[in-house]
Amino acid sequence: MRKPDTKKLNHAIDALMVTFLPMQMAYSLIGEAFHEVAGTIMFVLFLLHLWFHRKWWKALTKGRYTPYRIFITVLNIALLVLMFMQPLSGIALSKHLYTGLSLTGLAASAREIHMLLAYWSYVLMSLHLGAHMDAMVKAISPKRNANDTKPGFLTVASAAISVYGIYAFIRRGFPGYMFMQTMFAFFDYGEPKLYFFADYLAIMVLFAICGHYAALLLKRNNIVKG
Repeated sequence: MRKPDTKKLNHAIDALMVTFLPMQMAYSLIGEAFHEVAGTIMFVLFLLHLWFHRKWWKALTKGRYTPYRIFITVLNIALLVLMFMQPLSGIALSKHLYTGLSLTGLAASAREIHMLLAYWSYVLMSLHLGAHMDAMVKAISPKRNANDTKPGFLTVASAAISVYGIYAFIRRGFPGYMFMQTMFAFFDYGEPKLYFFADYLAIMVLFAICGHYAALLLKRNNIVKG
């Protein structure tokens, strides 16, 4: 019997998580029941992601910590905490899948925490995505180098999307949500859903590009120092 290709399975899981992420941010637009189901699926995918990268976690106490490794470690630990706290706060808000757990008394505070975690998770997961962009590019196209600084269509397009992502980041109120200045998420139900997802994808690209170049600079700095 042929063994499953773990690398392809891992990349498929990552792709599904990236797909589910903007959908989770549109919970009122896609329906609360679907939001709970998708959130549960995403948490399961996250657990699988952890399993596939268990060797990385086991090696935390080994080796030398370069600036790049510190950056990745802090980012991953922050995401680990957020990704476990978010389902817990989501269960307290549940109106469909987890009502039998009787956590409704925590709903008021859980709502604020869940929203805060959601926006921070979105930004940090986008940074995480960008920080590992070189590995993903190599997996998709082994002959291509993600660290190649020669301008190309994708470079120009991602730069343009990132510029728009700054506008979308402000327009969609991310700073207010992330620093608890805005306590309730606002959705324009008359707006085409395509516009919503386009803005959130642009924000994802913005922070993915930030994560990619931060990782690239830290790697090069480490090489220069030797």
